[in-house]
Amino acid sequence: MDWLKKHSKALTIIFVSILFAYFSQAAVSNWLVQKKIREDVSVLSQLYTELYRQSFEQMRTLSDQLLFRCDNDDIELMSQVKTSNIFIEYVDLHLKNGRSCSIYNNEKAGRALMDFSPENQIAFEKVSLILRDSQFEEMRMQNEKGVLRFVFQQPRNFLSNCDKCLFMVTNVNGRDITLYERNSLPYREIFEGDLGNNVGVKLFINKDGVEYLVGHLVDLFSILVVLIGALIAIGVELNQSDRKGLSGLLNEAIESNALIPFYQPIVRPVDGGYRIVGAEVLVRWRSSNGEYIPPDTFIPLAEQNGSIDKITDQLVDNVLHHIKTLKLPKSFFVSVNVSPSYLEKTDTAAKLLDKMAENGLDPHLLSLEITERTKFGDLSKAAICIETLTEKGISIKLDDCGTGYGAFSYLHILNIDTIKIDRMFVDGIGLEEFKNTILDSILAFARESKLHVVAEGIETKVQADYLIRAGVEMLQGSYFGDPVPFDVFKKRLTEESLDDDFPFSTNASIS
Repeated sequence: MDWLKKHSKALTIIFVSILFAYFSQAAVSNWLVQKKIREDVSVLSQLYTELYRQSFEQMRTLSDQLLFRCDNDDIELMSQVKTSNIFIEYVDLHLKNGRSCSIYNNEKAGRALMDFSPENQIAFEKVSLILRDSQFEEMRMQNEKGVLRFVFQQPRNFLSNCDKCLFMVTNVNGRDITLYERNSLPYREIFEGDLGNNVGVKLFINKDGVEYLVGHLVDLFSILVVLIGALIAIGVELNQSDRKGLSGLLNEAIESNALIPFYQPIVRPVDGGYRIVGAEVLVRWRSSNGEYIPPDTFIPLAEQNGSIDKITDQLVDNVLHHIKTLKLPKSFFVSVNVSPSYLEKTDTAAKLLDKMAENGLDPHLLSLEITERTKFGDLSKAAICIETLTEKGISIKLDDCGTGYGAFSYLHILNIDTIKIDRMFVDGIGLEEFKNTILDSILAFARESKLHVVAEGIETKVQADYLIRAGVEMLQGSYFGDPVPFDVFKKRLTEESLDDDFPFSTNASIS
């Protein structure tokens, strides 16, 4: 009893702290979520609003440019629009005479026009938005010649590791449109705001989303309250919960070198087996909880806020640091994705060549893959940069070739030696309805132009065998190995001979 009396004040503080921590968890969690979402939604809303606005302008411009004949000119124009907007999944044209075509087939569109009731249409002059189950599905423009249609894919939830934790409802001209999928768990509204231009937004989150966003912070808050006391713990929690938006988090990731290169093997068929001849570098963002965030959740933002070139420089530094520890044949290469803006800078060529020299590496070991998420602003500057690099032996590849006919124009201007066939042309191989017209055309073009060819996205032996018979030189995909950290990739290389005359086993899987 004397002990209790002596320490009654301390015990009271601890007891009160425990009660305070327990009963304040809901309020603290709500405050943290509100703060996190309020900062992040401003970044997301700008991105989504710009992409949808761009879609309107692209549709009006495209409608004026099209001849409505479903010929190669029409297909090329539609393909260029698709490749320039990450939200557009599919573009097709339906003519008044009954003919139709799409970016994948100039004989007949693969998807029929969606039926809809009048209340599921939002009209803006000649452009109409078509909804299904309150979700934005299609955009159409109709004239006396036919109907031009864009089909949209749902934007990726920025809580990339918490599926269906959060959904957004935008209000356009009095109509609610839902973004992101949701499940049966109860949701609560955590944000409501106005994006301007008569567009409002509401965000809803479920308990899994709250736990994902701030669960560890709430636990930390409770511990601090018990150990330090109620008032001090609240002050510490407020300071530690000073969260930044997505752009700030990405900048922190760059500064802390949290963008990690993963390596996916590229192989060449040899004597009934496959030999690793290179690797593509795929960047992953290692979050604070140790999980990796895929690039399609942050690369578009990096391109928008101008940090993509800084990411590329850092990635190249990390890759060169890795490969200089390996003993590789001269024919081996490591491909790094670069944006058009990176190749338009006047110092890029000298900078890359200096990096190779500083690390004592042959320039032939480095290969650059041009991505097409953004367009070239100045092809003449890019051509000078590429010419300087190729003269020293650095290979230049055109990534995702075939997803837009506009990409082929680069091959006539830029010194590109290799094309990569996009997985969309590989996925259907082995299926009954597979049509190889476009794939065969790309391969024929490559042969005539004396271009090397890499096919990516290969998941089965059937796909690999077909492409080898079709004359594809190099193959890439999960059938030969998934993207892995450098230490795992290095272990595989040490276990398999890279000698030019000795292929590795036909067992192409990787653990």
